[in-house]
Amino acid sequence: MPLPSRSDPRAARTRGARALPPAAAVLFAAAVAAFPGCGKRGPPQPPLRVTPRPAQNVHVRQTGADVVIEAGLSMSRTDGTPLGPGASVRVLRMRATPTLRPGAVSLRYLMSVFRKEAKVIGTLSGASLQPAAAEGRLVFRDPGALPEARQTRLLRFLYGIQVMDGRGERSAFSAPVEIEVIEPPPPAVKLQAATAEGEVRLAWESGDPSRTGELYNVYRRPASEAGEPRVPLNIVPIAERSYVDTSFQYGETYRYSVRSLPAPPPPLRESAPGGETEVRPLDTYAPGAPTGLAATVEGALIKLYWFPNGEADLRGYRVYRRTGGGEFELVGEVGAAETSFADATAGKGVRYDYAVTAVDGAAPPNESPRSEAQSEALPADTEVPSEGAAPANAAPPGRPG
Repeated sequence: MPLPSRSDPRAARTRGARALPPAAAVLFAAAVAAFPGCGKRGPPQPPLRVTPRPAQNVHVRQTGADVVIEAGLSMSRTDGTPLGPGASVRVLRMRATPTLRPGAVSLRYLMSVFRKEAKVIGTLSGASLQPAAAEGRLVFRDPGALPEARQTRLLRFLYGIQVMDGRGERSAFSAPVEIEVIEPPPPAVKLQAATAEGEVRLAWESGDPSRTGELYNVYRRPASEAGEPRVPLNIVPIAERSYVDTSFQYGETYRYSVRSLPAPPPPLRESAPGGETEVRPLDTYAPGAPTGLAATVEGALIKLYWFPNGEADLRGYRVYRRTGGGEFELVGEVGAAETSFADATAGKGVRYDYAVTAVDGAAPPNESPRSEAQSEALPADTEVPSEGAAPANAAPPGRPG
């Protein structure tokens, strides 16, 4: 076996290992066993601080002379525990300037200035905080911004929110949001409402006919609920002084209002709500009369077929018959999904006139006019169909089943 050369790395490792004294080798092995991990152990870290979760999705708008601040509230700490008794929410405001506003400086610098200079304009706690805590959403009205703007001629303001738990721990400030306040436009006037089938039709007039370019938002709230609605029925502000609401429920009582806007958002700046108009739409509109009625003898039955109605609130159909030109009498009802009826009570040799009506789901239901009548009679010698005959529920060719 050849001896390793001087440049052989195996020889170098062998010589290095042999050069290590036995006592040192034992200490080295013990050290390796005691510290199996690699790297350095850092200094001890302080425990993570548990604080309230900050407000989220903060928005500001102007309604009349007030600035309305809205924000989402989790009412919990960063570890998921509730804030506990004594929790509070603070709303803060400060003036913005052309050089100190979002977009003009970094968010970090803006928040550092806001923390130092913003003033608390409202604190919600206890009973005043309960509605926001239950809904998970804060709605706060600031009536002081516009009077201050009138005095200082500085129209821009920054708003932020801070949450505090029952132990006095405070959340981070929400990022400041900006709004430029204006003199609110006059609200719409002479709001009127009229109902039609599937519609509540609204019309109003401008509070200042001399204004041009005015836009409008239409609001609706159930009469049983207090407070102002926050979301308009229309997706974008409208220039027309009329609106048709088709999303209501019959039998419910609603209150409608209209707010005027001097310009499209953002920011959303509206007049105070105009006078409300109360409407209770009632379903007094009957479905259309069924069409395509046909009558045919099928074994010992007289079978009726008709085309389906298309009303969204259709509940079903009623079937009537008469003999000898007398009064129609109700002989049966079927659901909205059915478009046929088998009369098993027809007498042999008797000619009957049949008609069908449609009814809706109103209370009480609205019934359509009768369809065109169709006449049919069982033969006097009708027998039970034999095996192989057409089933009683089979539709005749060309008729709906």
